[in-house]
Amino acid sequence: MQGYSQHRKAYVFDTAAFIAALQLMMYGVEIYTTGSVIAEVKDSESVQRLELSQPVERVSVVDPEKIFVEKATEVAKMFGLLNKLSKTDIDVIALALQLKEQGYSVTVLTDDYDIQNILQRIGIDFKSVKTVGIKRRK
Repeated sequence: MQGYSQHRKAYVFDTAAFIAALQLMMYGVEIYTTGSVIAEVKDSESVQRLELSQPVERVSVVDPEKIFVEKATEVAKMFGLLNKLSKTDIDVIALALQLKEQGYSVTVLTDDYDIQNILQRIGIDFKSVKTVGIKRRK
């Protein structure tokens, strides 16, 4: 199965991507997120748009395996950013690491500069949702 997924693209959504309703604008792609991200989507408009995408299975909600949460935590410590990240931020990084390990080409959609900084350093692609995004490493 791993050989099959090597050519597959996975998008990992942070909360900002759901607030921007990107799941309703992206077709023919695999979208992943974590349960902790879903829990952060609270404003009524974003919740409604998220609910629209669920019956058509546009978004796969996957909580990362413990080993990848540990890896994400270690990477954040190594770069001195652990104290700036929430559990949800760690989960997003961990899910990206897990999907990459499974052979996916991963892009994380996030406006969080600390997440972007870590992703850049570990070689995982990211795109900003509404902000410019980081220009260079901290």
